[in-house]
Amino acid sequence: MDNSRFIHTYITYHGCFAASDDDDDGSGGDDWERKERYAVVLFLAIITACKSKKTKQPPPPSQESRMAAMAVFRHQRSASSWAAAVADHARSGRHDAALTVFRRVLRAHPAVATSDQLAYAALLRCRDRRLAYQIHAQACRRGLAAFNPVLACSLLTFYSDCDDMASATRVFDEMLHPDAVSYTAMISALLRAGDRHRALALYPRMLPLCAPTQHTFSKLLAACTSTRLRRYGTQLHAQLLRWGCWGPHLSLVLKTALLHMYAACGAMASARTVLHATPETDVVLWTAIITAYSRGGQLQHALRAFRDMERAAVPPNAFTYAALIAACAAAHSLHIGRLLHARLFKFHLEHDTSACNALLDFYSKSSTRFLDLLHAFRAVDTPNVVSWTIFIAGLVRHGRDQEAFAAFARMRATGVQPNSFTLSTLLKGSTSAHACLLAAKIHAYVLKTSFESLDATVGNSLVNVYARSARMDDAWNVATTMSFVRDRFTYTSLAKGLNQMGLHHRALEMILHMFHEEVDIDGFSLACFLSAAATLASIEAGKQLHSCAVKLGLSDEVSVSNSLIDMYSRCKCLEDAKSAFRSIREPSVVSWNAIISGLASNGCYAEALSAFEDMILTGAQPDGVTFSVVLSACSHGGLVDTGIKHFYSMMNLFGVPPQKSHCTWFLDMLRQAGRLAEVAHTIEAMPVQLDFVNLQDPAGILQAPQ
Repeated sequence: MDNSRFIHTYITYHGCFAASDDDDDGSGGDDWERKERYAVVLFLAIITACKSKKTKQPPPPSQESRMAAMAVFRHQRSASSWAAAVADHARSGRHDAALTVFRRVLRAHPAVATSDQLAYAALLRCRDRRLAYQIHAQACRRGLAAFNPVLACSLLTFYSDCDDMASATRVFDEMLHPDAVSYTAMISALLRAGDRHRALALYPRMLPLCAPTQHTFSKLLAACTSTRLRRYGTQLHAQLLRWGCWGPHLSLVLKTALLHMYAACGAMASARTVLHATPETDVVLWTAIITAYSRGGQLQHALRAFRDMERAAVPPNAFTYAALIAACAAAHSLHIGRLLHARLFKFHLEHDTSACNALLDFYSKSSTRFLDLLHAFRAVDTPNVVSWTIFIAGLVRHGRDQEAFAAFARMRATGVQPNSFTLSTLLKGSTSAHACLLAAKIHAYVLKTSFESLDATVGNSLVNVYARSARMDDAWNVATTMSFVRDRFTYTSLAKGLNQMGLHHRALEMILHMFHEEVDIDGFSLACFLSAAATLASIEAGKQLHSCAVKLGLSDEVSVSNSLIDMYSRCKCLEDAKSAFRSIREPSVVSWNAIISGLASNGCYAEALSAFEDMILTGAQPDGVTFSVVLSACSHGGLVDTGIKHFYSMMNLFGVPPQKSHCTWFLDMLRQAGRLAEVAHTIEAMPVQLDFVNLQDPAGILQAPQ
């Protein structure tokens, strides 16, 4: 064997070319010289050892062999070791050190530094935009971006992380021979950008060129986690079945991706089928099943899956318990939640942040005892912003607005910075007389801190509070500062506030702003505008809004139909109101109340009572508003006996307790019937304090009719 080849083989085999721990910052130029000398000395030591054992050894190295060994070592050092040091620093998050190494190599060996593709790929992890653009330019000049998939994928990922999807797409399109890794990287980039349809469209383009990997399928299945895209996920599942990836051939990666896809789409039967397709399961799979049941409000199914998990000898973790406790919070199951709380102590998970946050939310929603919430919060070792936000929301639910603001101050004092959800929680909970003052304080805090501009969550909450308090100038000023984040909630809150102040024409002007800014209109926004149009003398605005609802495909929404019934009833267009009511497939109690009230307000008392009978026949449950409208119709229409019958049926048949308005209408009907003794007896037996504001002649309640 040639001497230089012998040295090269030996040193390469023992990893002498790798950067040592002492110089992985790239600053030890003298250390490299010592390594060169060490390599040659090491070779001479090998020869001596071979001679002492009388084994066959290569001839003694000449001066030329030593020079050749040093040249090989220098080449390998430049081409491998510097790139390895840069990659190691970048992988470990030491980006400054990686950049320092590269700059020193660039000064010492510019030709090597500008041709090392692996170093380029590692340097892109440093998220240095200027350096990345230079690397991209160098790669394009040398033709590396089109032919080197590793470097191209690194550039693609860099641009994706920087939210520059145009550049990421251009890098991908310029690749001459993209492989499965390249397609997977592009699919991941599109998913991060929220473009699911483009991500799924890459799959048929990929199939003729290369076979997708299990990671490709996991990314594609992650794009199908919505009900509308479930059919694409089913097709991908069918493709896996066609390729034999089922049963014993189904890897845990694909199994997890399939289960998450079906669980997110609410297809729990398919999710359980995937779970039991192979005997191999883990805590992630079971937790995904339990979490899906929890989000669907199916507590019993979640508990049943938890028992199956224990039978499978898979130990639950803190996230499993957090999902179960969240299900208990949604179902307001205090007893089961307390049992799960006890299990946290049993398995030493009582201080886990995720479990503690779930407990905070559970006691906030399910327990009327304030001490439960307080003890749960004190059990958190290091409360994070989520813990503080849930605690503040719990204080607001218990009606402790001042304590919620005190907790907000303590949160900031402990160094935890609130986020937009914390601030919006405080604002939404401000329902007291001092709500506007508290909103002004939060508004000042937002302007003072690092929030350079209002985001949609905080801005909409501020607009809502100011609008509720009739401070429309302040509400409009806040909306003005939300120049690029105004949405339908912003304009709906403004329209509601203007409606409450009687400024209906200005409320309708908000819809023009929405069209001008291309803000989507939903059913609740349109219902608010219809409410404003119902108070106008002309019906033209209401008809235009009705046409808008049909054009936008919102006419089938119940909230819009209810508003149309109310608007047409107020404008004396009963036939249009009836038509709007008949267009509702499943009328709610609000829909029935609207049509009954519309008929009664237009003097059609018999028809209103007939609509009430139809409501009962359909199985709808009347509420207090329904009986107020019905009793009012009976009173004004002189249908005394019918009204008295309906009054007694409230509690006896439907379990609706009589309120002041019901009792007032009932007494008025008794007065009309001349049953004064029954009036006096009813007044004494009434459980509520009566007022007679609804009566035309309250002083004559105990006088016989003329």
